[in-house]
This record gives sequence, C-alpha cells and structure tokens, in this order.
Amino acid sequence: MEAALANVESMEMLRDLAKRQSDKAVEDLGHLRRQHRDAEARLVQLEQYRDEYRQKLHDTLSSGVSSSQWRDFEQFLASLDRAIEQQKRQLGEQQTRVDGGMHRWQGEQRKFNAYDMLHSRGLRERTYRQSKDEQRQSDEMAAQLRRRQQDTGHGL
Repeated sequence: MEAALANVESMEMLRDLAKRQSDKAVEDLGHLRRQHRDAEARLVQLEQYRDEYRQKLHDTLSSGVSSSQWRDFEQFLASLDRAIEQQKRQLGEQQTRVDGGMHRWQGEQRKFNAYDMLHSRGLRERTYRQSKDEQRQSDEMAAQLRRRQQDTGHGL
C-alpha cells in the first residue's frame, strides 16, 4: 500500500512539474504570437507608407520634378523597399519562432497529459486497493464477530 501511495505522490509531483512547464510554454507562445502580430503590423505600416509615398510621387510627377527630386524619390522608395524586405524576413523568422513555440507547447501538453493519466490511474488503483482492504477488514471483523457469537452461543 505504501508503494502505491509513493507512486501516486511521485506521479503527482511529475504531473505538477509538467503542468508548470506546459503553462510556461503557453505563456511563451503567447509572447511569441504578440511579437509576430507586431511584426505583421510594422510590415503593413511600411507597405502603406510606401504606397502613400508612391502616390505622392505620382501626384508630384504630374506637376513636374527636378532630376534631384526624382533621385531623392527613387532613393527613398528603394530604402522603403529594403525596409519592407527586411521586415518580411523578420516576420518569417518570427513565424518560425511561433511554430517552434507551438511545437514546444504541444510536447509539454502531451507530457502533462501522460503524467496526469498515470496519476489518475494510480489514484484509481489506490482507491481500489483501499476499498479491497476495507472490505477484507470488514469481512474479517464480521467473521470474528460470528465466531465470538458462535463461541458464546455454544458456551451456554
């Protein structure tokens, strides 16, 4: 009986540890997802800014621009395009981190579920054994009582 109790307590300790690790993985995944959303928002913002700047260039071209203004527009658009490409790379890297965080959480959750199942099984087994022990003790006490009653009945 003591071995079953120790096993249940060990499983409970492992289950609790796995739960904490799973909770931490969920927290980390949430952080990674927020970073991913922020990176997406920055990309959208850069693309909108580029589109607005291109529209400004188009509107300015209709009234005429000098070669130096044209060169400035082109350089600025090229720097925006580089920033957009860099942000796309960062977004891809961030997606990889999110995917890794998701896999980590799934693994931690599987581990928790396994320990939880083993812990529950151990509790059921311990309860079953306790029930059997109680039944055995009850049967022994009833048998002793019957013997005493028979012994007292015969002794008269």
